[in-house]
Amino acid sequence: MPRTHGYAPKGLRCFGERDWDAKGRTHAMGALIGKALLSVALFSVALFNVNVNADVFTAWVAQDLLPKLPAQSIVVMDNATFHKREDTQNMIRNAGDGLLYLPAYSPDLNPIEQKWAQAKALRRQTHRSIDEIFTENQFI
Repeated sequence: MPRTHGYAPKGLRCFGERDWDAKGRTHAMGALIGKALLSVALFSVALFNVNVNADVFTAWVAQDLLPKLPAQSIVVMDNATFHKREDTQNMIRNAGDGLLYLPAYSPDLNPIEQKWAQAKALRRQTHRSIDEIFTENQFI
């Protein structure tokens, strides 16, 4: 269903650049070192016609995350099904890194959830897309 309301400064007409409902979702995968983002990957379902699954996650770990991780890091993940694939676990361990899973249903213990909340808040405040926020280095 299209949106019936929008935002514009007083006295100006509201024009939208995007129909968010038609574009679908943008999925994000990311990694933190302390409070700083080490890596972020954004996937638009509308552009790539793919959801994040075990194959996409494993490719991201191999091609983006592991090369950027400091030696002997501990990779902490939630209990998403695609995080638990055996070849992904072995890849992380074979790189010399440890693996730790958060307790089930505990997003409050997952620091990256706070980063995603910050990114969404910045998107609302600046009226920009998630892609623009990350590509213009507004969010670090």
